[in-house]
Amino acid sequence: MYLIFAFASALSTGLGTFLTRSLIQKLPAFQIVGPLFLLNSFFALPLVIVRRDWIHLSWLQVGEIALLGALTALGAVFVFVIVKRGTASLSIVGASLSPAMVLFLSPVLLGIHVHVLQFLSVAFLVAAALFPIRKSVIGIHSGATFLLMLTQGVNAGVIAILVTKLSRAGVGLSEFLFIQQLVAGLIFTLSFPPKDVKLRSYPGLAKRAMFMSSGWFLSFVAIHRGSTLVVQSVLSAIPLIIVIMEIVAYRKRPTLAVVFSSLTIIICITVLSLA
Repeated sequence: MYLIFAFASALSTGLGTFLTRSLIQKLPAFQIVGPLFLLNSFFALPLVIVRRDWIHLSWLQVGEIALLGALTALGAVFVFVIVKRGTASLSIVGASLSPAMVLFLSPVLLGIHVHVLQFLSVAFLVAAALFPIRKSVIGIHSGATFLLMLTQGVNAGVIAILVTKLSRAGVGLSEFLFIQQLVAGLIFTLSFPPKDVKLRSYPGLAKRAMFMSSGWFLSFVAIHRGSTLVVQSVLSAIPLIIVIMEIVAYRKRPTLAVVFSSLTIIICITVLSLA
């Protein structure tokens, strides 16, 4: 059952990310991120009211949720920097490496034993996925692009592990979704005040936020009910989903490097999950 939530999350997140490209072509990129996150938290409110799954948090859990919000804000920086200079599908390739990073970080953060062969497989996956697209971000050196996307993957992996830890500790899904998005929104709003974002732009922002908040929540439910690695493996298909959306919308051939990297990630992570 949790795989259904994972696939639904991939579709919703893919559509939300696809809409990002059109938004930043019309609006100041970093000024809209704060409102987008705050709108995400607004769309989480019905879940808060319906689920009523909030618990009394320890100070450690408060810190973990605050860290979750900060890392989410950092993840948005990666996405918007890449989308501004490339395509929507390219912007999510690094984050789709998160299953590999979950496996890499699991011994330290989740206490799960990982074999040396799995570590080597992760290294191969990262190199095979990122090397073909190292020159795909306009205005950024190939080495910096590789490092940027690698950091994006590590960031997404830590987020997935934090969600797993909080969920296992009994923290309500709507609780950390709401606080996570609120913290990320406040960080961006204070850092980049939306002074040039007109009121008439907010309906478009709300549409994108609705898909992204749904994607976040569905992924949280999937992780809560199933395997973190398997769920993240399903989510690794998001770049390919966005590539298909770009083909349909723009009616032009996609960048072969992005398609190759997306397929490589899906194949390698599926193998890692089965192993």
